[in-house]
Amino acid sequence: MNFLQLSILAALPLALLPIIIHLINQNRHRTVKWAAMMFLLDAKKLTKGIARLRQILILAMRVFAVLALIFAAARPLASGWLALGAGGKSDTVLVLLDRSPSMEQQNLETGKSKRFTALEKLADVLEKTARSSRIVLIESASLEQIELSSPADLVDLPMSAPTDTAADIPALLQAALDYIATDQSGRTDIWLASDLRAADWQPGSGRWDTLKGAFTDLEGISFYLLNYPEVESENYTIAVENLLRRRSPEGMELVMDLVIRRQSSRVSPETLPVEFTINGARTAQEFTINGSELRLQGHTVSLGNSESTGWGRIDLPADGNPRDNTFFFVFDEAPVLKTVIVSDDQQTAAAIKAAASAPIDGSRTYAADILPTSRQAEVPWDDTALLFWQAPIPEKGSPESGLLEQFVESGRSLVFLPVDNNQNENDFLGFRWIPQTDSPSAGPYEIGWWRTDSGLLENTQNGNPLPLGMTKIFQIREFEGETQSFLKLKDGRSVIARHINKLPGNLYIWGTLPKSSFSSIASDGVAFFAMIHRALQQGGNFLSNAQMRSAGGSALPDNVQWTSASVRDSDEDHVNPSLSAGAFQSTDKWLAINRPEGEDDFRTINEEAIEDLFGGLDYRVIQDSVNNRSSLASEIWRIFLVLMALALIIEAALCLPPRNDEEPAVVI
Repeated sequence: MNFLQLSILAALPLALLPIIIHLINQNRHRTVKWAAMMFLLDAKKLTKGIARLRQILILAMRVFAVLALIFAAARPLASGWLALGAGGKSDTVLVLLDRSPSMEQQNLETGKSKRFTALEKLADVLEKTARSSRIVLIESASLEQIELSSPADLVDLPMSAPTDTAADIPALLQAALDYIATDQSGRTDIWLASDLRAADWQPGSGRWDTLKGAFTDLEGISFYLLNYPEVESENYTIAVENLLRRRSPEGMELVMDLVIRRQSSRVSPETLPVEFTINGARTAQEFTINGSELRLQGHTVSLGNSESTGWGRIDLPADGNPRDNTFFFVFDEAPVLKTVIVSDDQQTAAAIKAAASAPIDGSRTYAADILPTSRQAEVPWDDTALLFWQAPIPEKGSPESGLLEQFVESGRSLVFLPVDNNQNENDFLGFRWIPQTDSPSAGPYEIGWWRTDSGLLENTQNGNPLPLGMTKIFQIREFEGETQSFLKLKDGRSVIARHINKLPGNLYIWGTLPKSSFSSIASDGVAFFAMIHRALQQGGNFLSNAQMRSAGGSALPDNVQWTSASVRDSDEDHVNPSLSAGAFQSTDKWLAINRPEGEDDFRTINEEAIEDLFGGLDYRVIQDSVNNRSSLASEIWRIFLVLMALALIIEAALCLPPRNDEEPAVVI
């Protein structure tokens, strides 16, 4: 329980006044023994126990009444789950805010989103409980630390407005940890407002163990998890995958994979009107969704004979979350999908080249080159979409390391492959190979798990999994770093993974090779081919003059002057356009920014997962919703006044003299 007037609790010793008065009153008169009275006292002994109990109850009610009055004057706060201020007021309050698109799910009656509801309630509870504390906001889009002059600033601050960026919850907690360590924040309360989306929380990330250990070593840290996981209303999302401009007999057209998902309790088919806008011209079509997802492969939109480059957007009708109803895209001539393999292993390089140069789209041009490690300097960096690096990791600070980092930074795909001999211990962006320990005869290993919902090994477009169940792994090279695994052995070791970093491109690690002495992955064919072309397609998106990127701090390059071609009306005055979806143009280049793919994943983590992540720390879970209009911390002084009145009534009833039994009348 917390109190708005904590200083008034210094008057609690006044509750002893009834006891003191009672003791003084008992010793006020001198006792004189009187023989005749002694007989009356002996008769009174039979009821002395009951009388003493009544006196104790009367005294207790008087003490309780004084206590209730003092507590009421101190203005106590409480709200079912809440146990704020158990150890006194905090010196610092850190507010960690999830600004991802999923937090914009609304209450359709009030129009208030989860994010806005959380900010309003946090501003209210901090105004009541932390007016004398330092209040710092750390938001998910930039991880910047903003000190607030007043809790009310939370609601109107530009840095707490909605964005289309993903929320990295482990990164938010790391930013809070860095602030505590740097600023010596003292006793600290950490409020984390989120909707528990699994894609944002990343419960399988190894960063959680490091964070938990670091927070465990600190004293005076309390966590308050303000969660909004409920589905408040029906919601539909739309996204575009594999966009391509091509020429047809009728003229230019766009070919795209259209994905519509619904978060709804309905199971019956439903028809949705979808609006397409191409360079300002609008058309509408209706699609029927049956189930949780509709995937339209190869959907075509005619551009006519004049439209060869430009922008477009697709809009769904208004629903529970306006943030995921729009998807922007841009288009131009498709570039050559070029793959370069830096390797001295001819068998491995030949297998990769054969798969990468095999076309999957007759309208695209594919190319693949092999360069020995002695000719690394000849890599055509500007024209390459996918680079396989089967060579020692360059030393940090070397020209080769800088070129590799620029390659990933430009949005392209880089795959590290192990070399046969023992490699050096250099690292690249925090990733490095672990020295070889297994002998070639240590295998074969059986595959235990692979990721089917996203990444290089996700299910095919018709929903079927890739045929990896019979694939054998004979040798692997283990690696370490912050990675997301796509394929693991039964013993839990990762074989194929994506390195987690904040760069636009993708860095993949393959711990085995596509040759018979290492694995059967190349001979099995389908999965190997799919992995290469998915990575190639990702890198190829950044070669074109028309690029599509996920919202983030560096989505719009600073060295280019961009003009807005189309954005949502609500985002026209957005402080940082890189954080909000839209289509932008610069001379002959086009750029579309959208929410990350993971934001359309409706899955959330449960209470057991929260316990695994925060177990051992001082934390409280507050389940809230946009429909709940009650405050996080309500004043309950009226309850104490009622209790005081009840105590006085009971005390008065106990003070009434006992009723005498009426004596029967004597008739003479």
